[in-house]
Amino acid sequence: MKNIEYYLTDNPITPDPNDCRAQVINYEVITEEELLAYIAREGSGITLPEAKASYEGIISAISYFLQRGCGFNTEFIKIRPVILGVYRDDDDKFDPKRHEIKYRVTLGKRYNRVTDNVKVEKVTPPNNLPLPANVEDLASKTVNETLTPGGVATLTGMRLKFNQNDPQQGIFLMDSAKNEYRVEEILNLTGTKVIFQTPVTLNADEYTLEVRILLKGNKNLKKGVLTDRLYV
Repeated sequence: MKNIEYYLTDNPITPDPNDCRAQVINYEVITEEELLAYIAREGSGITLPEAKASYEGIISAISYFLQRGCGFNTEFIKIRPVILGVYRDDDDKFDPKRHEIKYRVTLGKRYNRVTDNVKVEKVTPPNNLPLPANVEDLASKTVNETLTPGGVATLTGMRLKFNQNDPQQGIFLMDSAKNEYRVEEILNLTGTKVIFQTPVTLNADEYTLEVRILLKGNKNLKKGVLTDRLYV
């Protein structure tokens, strides 16, 4: 069992200049294929085709009810609908151009004690590497989930500062086919926070975010990858 590794970084939420927050790093992300392979592992009595069929059945059922505006309260997950966007006044109504329906998802009670046996380990952040930690998409109000083409997003972490005038450096997004998109519009840039405009050219896909920097006196780029995949 792998420990959850974390390092401490400045806590921007409070005015205390000394307090810190924990940032999880280097955790393993399980893919659908790995999940299905575990369900159909030797001795489980379930074949891989059966696991895939059941998985697709659950996804289809959840989608059926979500499309009808329902929420969920199960031992597995809890889902509730929310509406994002600003309303001009009390007489304003939902406008798809200005407002958006989203679903908030949390774990159900089946997982209440799932962290009881998980161990953590404090580590030292890798030297000189950019450490992208969280991407907040302002349009969707999500963190490490969604990117809105043409929208504004905030990246936080450590050692994020780069020379935007150098085309080798910056924030890069790679889709599932490994096509690269460089973020060209940087609205604010510090070592711990980058506010940027997501490229309008992004197609619906899964993206990997990578920060590339070139330190003074070095010839080789330093690269840091966001652990979570982002979706358009």
